[in-house]
Amino acid sequence: MMELDENDTLWTDEARESFRTAAANLVEAIRQHSAALLELTGADADAEAIAEAGTRLEDAASAYADAQYELTGTVPPLGLDEEDDEYAYEFDLEDAAPEPELEETGEPALKLTVLHRADFVVTDELAVIQAGKEAYHEAWEPDDEPQDVADLSDALQQLQQTGGIEALAEAPGLASAGATTWILEAQELLDERDPDEWPDNPFAPGEDAPQRLLHRLDEVVG
Repeated sequence: MMELDENDTLWTDEARESFRTAAANLVEAIRQHSAALLELTGADADAEAIAEAGTRLEDAASAYADAQYELTGTVPPLGLDEEDDEYAYEFDLEDAAPEPELEETGEPALKLTVLHRADFVVTDELAVIQAGKEAYHEAWEPDDEPQDVADLSDALQQLQQTGGIEALAEAPGLASAGATTWILEAQELLDERDPDEWPDNPFAPGEDAPQRLLHRLDEVVG
């Protein structure tokens, strides 16, 4: 699984060799997967074998995606994070193994942290300030002159408060410069502490609290 400091490996010889190995392993995994499926008869008893073959292929494809990202900063179009109902297998519930019952401990089964970064270029500061004044005028004080929006910082605050990140992306004078969203397994939630005890930088996990990356979505401006 990708770690938060993988960009240090971009275009290095080590990353290139890892990618070459992952590519070879994926090719072999595809060969083994197809061979295993071709030997099956289609009986209900083959469900477990299909699942095992798919797991091995998925692991190899995931390693290939990680290796490509560590080398290039991009991910392959393998759809590893997407679910496609067209290829979902349905089995008789009588043949399926019963699911283990979850113990009610009062603790959540999984904690998540969502990190979103969106970059912009200010192409026209005056246009952004004007957009912030209009947002203030429409959302907060329709009968008053928005004197509080005096600079770029005030304008960005008003735009974000009234329309979120989407408002920034659509504001005149701002050009999107890419975005990335990370969903990680959290070790501790913010509301488990008092606000005055929250970390100084909530977007940087501590070294003593590694976080498993569950999903990543990169938005590249074309």
